[in-house]
Amino acid sequence: MKNEQGKAIAEAAKQWLGTPHVNGAKVKGYGVDCGMLLMAATEDAGLLERDSIKIPEYSSEWHLHHSEEWFLKYVKEHCRKIRGTPQPGDFLLWQYGRCISHGGVYVGDGVVCHALVDQGVILTGIDDVMFYDAKGRSRLRGVYRYKDVKK
Repeated sequence: MKNEQGKAIAEAAKQWLGTPHVNGAKVKGYGVDCGMLLMAATEDAGLLERDSIKIPEYSSEWHLHHSEEWFLKYVKEHCRKIRGTPQPGDFLLWQYGRCISHGGVYVGDGVVCHALVDQGVILTGIDDVMFYDAKGRSRLRGVYRYKDVKK
């Protein structure tokens, strides 16, 4: 079965390319962070009701001071963890600091769409050095698929 919903999420994420990084924002062309990009792409693909997920305000450094996996909690409410090769529209989650704190949308061909503090929404190869620690270990902690997306 084709993953049309996943492809729609991936295409929606790419529409945010060039949007600056603004912590906690979700306004195309003006500002978004990595977590809000995941929600925005799913909303823009028509799979999630706009603004149906309420996220409390948070610091851009929360992952350095807390070990609570609150970002992951929201992802698990709406997605299921998968094993194997990511498909377009899957969410990739990485750990920086004490907990999972960065996410991106897999768009296919080994590329992820994500929002970085100094660069905004960009495309990066999933094998980029930024996704590894100083010892060469992957920071990837999980691949998640929106629950309504078929295999």
